[in-house]
Amino acid sequence: MGMETVKSRSLMQGLDLHNKRQIRKVVVLLAWPAIMEMLLSTMVQFVDTVMVGSLGEVAIASVGINNTPMWVLMGMFASLGVGSTALVAQFIGAEDYESANKVAQQSFQLGASLALLVTLLALFFAEQVPILMGAEEEVIPLAASYLRIISLSFVFTFLSFILSGVLRGSGDTSTPMKVNTLANLFNIVANFYFIFPSRLTSINLPLGLGHWEFYIPGAGMGVKGAAIATSLARGFAGLFILFVLFSGRKNVKLFLTGWRFEWDTIMAILRIGLPISAERLLSSSGQLVFSSIILRLGTVSYASHYLVYIAESISFMPGHGFSMAATTLVGQGLGAKQPKLAEACGFIVWRMGASVMIGMGVIFFLFPEFIIKIFNSDPEILKYGSMGLRMVGLSQFPLATSMILTGALRGAGDTMLPLVITGIGMWPVRLGLSWLLVFKLNMGLMGAYLGMVADLWVRGVFTYLRFRSGFWKSGTICRVGSI
Repeated sequence: MGMETVKSRSLMQGLDLHNKRQIRKVVVLLAWPAIMEMLLSTMVQFVDTVMVGSLGEVAIASVGINNTPMWVLMGMFASLGVGSTALVAQFIGAEDYESANKVAQQSFQLGASLALLVTLLALFFAEQVPILMGAEEEVIPLAASYLRIISLSFVFTFLSFILSGVLRGSGDTSTPMKVNTLANLFNIVANFYFIFPSRLTSINLPLGLGHWEFYIPGAGMGVKGAAIATSLARGFAGLFILFVLFSGRKNVKLFLTGWRFEWDTIMAILRIGLPISAERLLSSSGQLVFSSIILRLGTVSYASHYLVYIAESISFMPGHGFSMAATTLVGQGLGAKQPKLAEACGFIVWRMGASVMIGMGVIFFLFPEFIIKIFNSDPEILKYGSMGLRMVGLSQFPLATSMILTGALRGAGDTMLPLVITGIGMWPVRLGLSWLLVFKLNMGLMGAYLGMVADLWVRGVFTYLRFRSGFWKSGTICRVGSI
């Protein structure tokens, strides 16, 4: 399969190892769309929750109970997307567009096959999910109905995760941002229509100008309407990504011919993606255990911790964006056989991202009471939440180091050691130390946060040492012609 149209080029072309200003411009070009995409997704999730929340407790539980399995599935497919990102980045860096196309094609076929399998399982076993999650009797039918409806868009949903990774590997982070922005906005509008019934609404105009009445049509389908809106929005995103890749407007292109599984390519994707999936599983399960430790300290401690987590999640956005930029640039640098340039790009992305997150850490440390008061002003929650946010502020630098340099290592296909680092940092360090400090030394919530800070510093230091060692430069798994 040949490259029919190429309208952009490798980001490595024209980059000068010693021109740091030029590299920083490319980093910003790659990072800001990913940051904005994550910011908008967070805002839309908030609006989504408010809309469904107005329907009552059963509706909230029916939607919320499906979130955990959905996060697991999304993490799995997003991990395969990172595998595709790394492979495509290295081939684009080497200007081997045919091999990049092959990776895109196999990513598409693998993703579609797995998504179809998951769809069938969801349709046949929808009731079992809320039962296994421990849902009450009245929640089960509604939760199962919600899952069945959203499962109809799984193919497009999960393909958008994987194929967005393909586009990012080619250096295009703006298309996934634009597509997901439109899809999220569409989801809000569709929610208004499908969730709520038709109604007459009035707005009081200022300056004594009276009021304005207008009619809002609606289907009044409640939770089922929320599921339909979500399915349509995700379906739109997947279809648009497919259109972009089949059109050949970017460095990579999908084809309607030559549909067969090429196991060498698929195994190359899985060699990168599966350790990332395992890493996320270790991290997510560890977070659940960490939350259960805090929950045993009482409702106030857990509520304070939850608000700290919500506030801290703001800092994940720049970390996520700079991590994606590092994956793309390091991958393309190695593909172009410029390991020194790849290393320079990795360190520049790290310094830029760390500077932003350190700045946020300073705000968390100096003004925690103000931030927590945005959510709750209860004196005890304010006390514990402020303490927690200060501890979070102290861990922003190692968190940035771990997120961004892990992204750089992924661009080189080096995903096994980050898995080991995450496992050690989360389980023996964070959970082991938290258990000891909380239950044996009676340090309460402070003990849990000391365990968390220790975990992030362990991860940050070892990830930095791994990247600095340069071992990943010779360990690239997708040299030109290898698949």
